[in-house]
Amino acid sequence: MPAYNFIQLDVFTDQAFCGNPLAVFPEGEGLTDEQMQQIAREMNLSETVFVLPSEKEAVLRRLRIFTPLIELPFAGHPIAGTWNCLAREGIVPLPEGGNGWTHIQHEVGIGVLPVDIEFKDGEPVRVVMTQGKFEIRGEIDDGQEQAEIARALGLAREDLDETLPIQAVSTGNTMLLVPIRSLSDLGNCRVNQTLLDEVFANSKVGVTGCYAFTRETLEIGAARAHARFFVGMNIGEDPATGSAAGPLGGYLVHHDATRVDPVDGAYRFVIEQGDFINRPSRIELEVKGGPGKVAEVRVGGASVVVARGSLEF
Repeated sequence: MPAYNFIQLDVFTDQAFCGNPLAVFPEGEGLTDEQMQQIAREMNLSETVFVLPSEKEAVLRRLRIFTPLIELPFAGHPIAGTWNCLAREGIVPLPEGGNGWTHIQHEVGIGVLPVDIEFKDGEPVRVVMTQGKFEIRGEIDDGQEQAEIARALGLAREDLDETLPIQAVSTGNTMLLVPIRSLSDLGNCRVNQTLLDEVFANSKVGVTGCYAFTRETLEIGAARAHARFFVGMNIGEDPATGSAAGPLGGYLVHHDATRVDPVDGAYRFVIEQGDFINRPSRIELEVKGGPGKVAEVRVGGASVVVARGSLEF
């Protein structure tokens, strides 16, 4: 029987059993599309990544990202976790002396994007991915529709933060960003997924999920928002979502809502996620540009290995 080795990591955390779990198959050659989907269903995590050679020049690897149900063109925590994994496996060239940054290019469904990996004493400590173009693709300003979204989250319309808009925003995947008034209200979310799926279906743009957030945070320091990600596809609530944190980071800068002063043209801050489902996650943001003119969004964080194994079939 063929055997394929895999590594499981917790992503956007430096502690086991926090962050977002991820399975990585570092050598995915020989697997068919159907087999990749079957394996992702077997792993039963929000995402599983299969690493393949890339045919594009100067691209280190190609990543294919699967949920238990479908393949995704782009996702955040799978990229951060996979490159932490590949750096540990010796696939990423070490910086001189084993300390500093290595810059590589990788291929995902939305194209070729840069990734930066920071090493300390030869070990990867942080992966930072540059995401796709920041785009505001739609806004929900109708009061009745806003009330429907609040109801789908188990909240009243009065629980929404009316100082910021409800918008569909993309840096690769389109996310519905819903500002909530307080951390307490965010914690009170009780999602009706059927209603939320109807909101997605009625959207004029293809929305991947709902990223509800408040600018109140649990921690004092770099954190500027606390968020919860709600998605269908039998996943439920996701504990750490880099592909939603990127749009939120750009959105907060676009609307001048970060309460952060830029340094060298970049806004740097942290988004908290996962605490309400006992998987605390911390997602680092770096946004270049300024209010009304976001130029680039980068998302990063740490990962830890929690398991290694071999799948036989």
